[in-house]
Amino acid sequence: MRILEITSDLDGGGVDRLLYDYCSSLSDEIQFDFVVTSKAEGMLEQPLKDLGCKIYRVSQLKEDFKGHKEQLTKILEAEKYDIIHDHSGFKAWCNLSVAKKCGVKSRIAHSHQAFMTESFIGRIIRKVSTILTKLYATTLFACGNDAAKWMWGEKAFRKNKIYIMKNAVFADKFSFSAAKRDELRKELGLENKFVIGNVARITYQKNQEFLVDAFAEIKKTRDDAVLLLVGRGDAEEKIKKQVSDLGLNDSVVFTGVRNDVPDLLNAMDVFVLPSRFEGLPVTLIEIQANGLPGVISDAVTKEMNFSEDLKFLPLSESFEEWAKVISSNGRKESVNTVENTSYDLKLATEDLKNKYLSMI
Repeated sequence: MRILEITSDLDGGGVDRLLYDYCSSLSDEIQFDFVVTSKAEGMLEQPLKDLGCKIYRVSQLKEDFKGHKEQLTKILEAEKYDIIHDHSGFKAWCNLSVAKKCGVKSRIAHSHQAFMTESFIGRIIRKVSTILTKLYATTLFACGNDAAKWMWGEKAFRKNKIYIMKNAVFADKFSFSAAKRDELRKELGLENKFVIGNVARITYQKNQEFLVDAFAEIKKTRDDAVLLLVGRGDAEEKIKKQVSDLGLNDSVVFTGVRNDVPDLLNAMDVFVLPSRFEGLPVTLIEIQANGLPGVISDAVTKEMNFSEDLKFLPLSESFEEWAKVISSNGRKESVNTVENTSYDLKLATEDLKNKYLSMI
């Protein structure tokens, strides 16, 4: 079986890590290749090549619509794929229309979002794009129930026309390690610190701007607090300027993209994700596998809450209230609540393989 996965990049974000984990689990049985639109090479591209995957780079749709279609057509005419799996949600219609024209019989559109802020015009564009995507897709995927209903519709969800591909992780890989905690805290200069962590792309969606403002409030009462930001993105320079303007340079650590996220979670005392909108964040599965408490925006779905360690707050709450809740949370027993559930990749892999097989 040959599957072409289409995504924006492979730079270590939650969806990227998810794809890598599924691919590494199934690479002996399925040939996975990838199409990306990012201009820079992503952190996970070489590891995927090491598994035997081909990585194709095409123009971004918004920059070169015609060129993008021509490049994708060339790939699909040269390589015969059983399935095209597009991860751009309602925007997948263009790629799937090309795939249909090239004779690819099984075409997946995958929703990774359960909500997004949008203008009236933006909502109209999304609705029209969704209609087109459903026209060209043969199968609809979603990361969770909320993402399925929001993007593909309540009717399709009720009729079981949407496959839920779990944002699963290798749960045992994320289990808490006291030895790794000590090692990483020493490496990063975080010994005897209260470490607040965030692992995400640094973007408008992930809302690190809000987190930095809340952290400024925390520093008023906790001199030992340190903010650890893991990732990179188009808002990074803006956030760095905000940190500098608030006089927090000595208390905020920007690590960039790291390939040791399971180890880094051990170094944290509490995880904060104040996203403006989300689907079903892989990082929230990971922190629960690590037993790491989290303070999360209520814009994030609660369907993946397996423990009592996640606290949900509205973004309308004050920075002072967020600071209070964050400061009052910290590690307790660090129990892995994901292992042997449907979000454990050891169990989810077989289910996905069977779904792919049913489509050819």
